[in-house]
Amino acid sequence: MGKVAGIVGVLFLLWLIYTGYFLMTLNPSVSAYWGPVEGDNVSIYFKIDLGNPSPVPIKLENLVLKLSGIPIAKVENVNLGFLKRDVSGSSEVNLNNLIDALIVHIKNKENSKIEVVGSVKILNIIPYNFSKDFEFRTNILEYLKNIRAEPRTYTVAGILPLKTPGVEGIYARWGKVSEDSLEVVGVVKLYNPNNFPLPIVNIGGEIYLNGIHVGRGSVMKTVTLPAKGRGEVPIRLQLYPKELKEALKSHILNGERSVLRLDLTFMLKVSGEVVEVKVGDIETTIETHILENIKV
Repeated sequence: MGKVAGIVGVLFLLWLIYTGYFLMTLNPSVSAYWGPVEGDNVSIYFKIDLGNPSPVPIKLENLVLKLSGIPIAKVENVNLGFLKRDVSGSSEVNLNNLIDALIVHIKNKENSKIEVVGSVKILNIIPYNFSKDFEFRTNILEYLKNIRAEPRTYTVAGILPLKTPGVEGIYARWGKVSEDSLEVVGVVKLYNPNNFPLPIVNIGGEIYLNGIHVGRGSVMKTVTLPAKGRGEVPIRLQLYPKELKEALKSHILNGERSVLRLDLTFMLKVSGEVVEVKVGDIETTIETHILENIKV
């Protein structure tokens, strides 16, 4: 009995030492990734790593994920067993909340924080709170610079050959941003390949994200492109949050990757007549990394 008691005593002492070490070095890390999309909700899977196997039972009381200060996901009441190192959980995110958070993110000039705030109880008695945050930066409008199209040849009135302006990118910034509409203002850079000046009366633009119509654009003033020359046409784009929510579903399902398509309609003044010319299927790819960086 004496030897058994001695062994038990040594094991208990080792347990106390390891428990003290575990509690002193406890610094949970959190990672997350997207799950399936159903209706207006998308699942987020969380994994919490304690760094070392837990010598005591631990209960995760809650874990909240915030974007731009807006809670978008929450996990509650998850138990971590004895000598387990990590625990997994899931939460449903309403896409309306995610759109609201992204609108605030855009208002903040695409510079926000992702916060992970949680609380656990050790032995169902000792509380331990933790929080992590990191910078979340995007530059969505930078992708518009990749909107490019070569000149295309058309025949006006069956006689006059006409080449459409070449598109050499859109350089833009955010304008008025609200829950109802997102405005983008900037210039589209064009090249006139014709041997004569080309007045741009208007440019109509239909914007698609993964095939979903999310907005439209138009020029802010008439510009004449010089013969064989370049010019910049001021434009305004209008994006619609309701449609963006639908596009966001496919964006998430595609691994935060989308195809942006722009169908343009040029209203050109040629020989005193206004000619309508369509230039469609101008595409570029957009990528984001909302959850990929949550490894805190």
